[in-house]
Amino acid sequence: MHNTDLKGRRLLKVTSILYIILSALGLLAALGIIAVGLASGASGGEGLALGLTVSIIALGVFAIPSSLFSLVASILGLRWCGRPDKVRPLFALGLVLSAVAALNLLLSLFGDNPSALAGDLVRLVLSVLYAAGAWRNRQSLQ
Repeated sequence: MHNTDLKGRRLLKVTSILYIILSALGLLAALGIIAVGLASGASGGEGLALGLTVSIIALGVFAIPSSLFSLVASILGLRWCGRPDKVRPLFALGLVLSAVAALNLLLSLFGDNPSALAGDLVRLVLSVLYAAGAWRNRQSLQ
């Protein structure tokens, strides 16, 4: 049951494609961080070096669920963008993506990495546009 007359269909599709790209890059980065942590741990070390290794690995492990959730939400957005019966779940996913992106942006404000701040700002804008596309689909049904 597809409806090509939904107003937010194109917006949802475009933001989902961009989110798929960002999520895939996030997964690759997380796996790279874990690999760096494992490589530094394999070289040995005690005390501070061991703590740093564990911290690096933990950072990569914690980044994976967020990237996976974003990837699943964006794939669902791409697949369901023309389905009127999936408007509510897509809008809910958009709200969750927006909340997570806003939290990441707030945490980035306290860091000194401008590229992380810019990346989090892009994710927030994309997640709001994702939710807006789902909302527009919902409005076109009424």
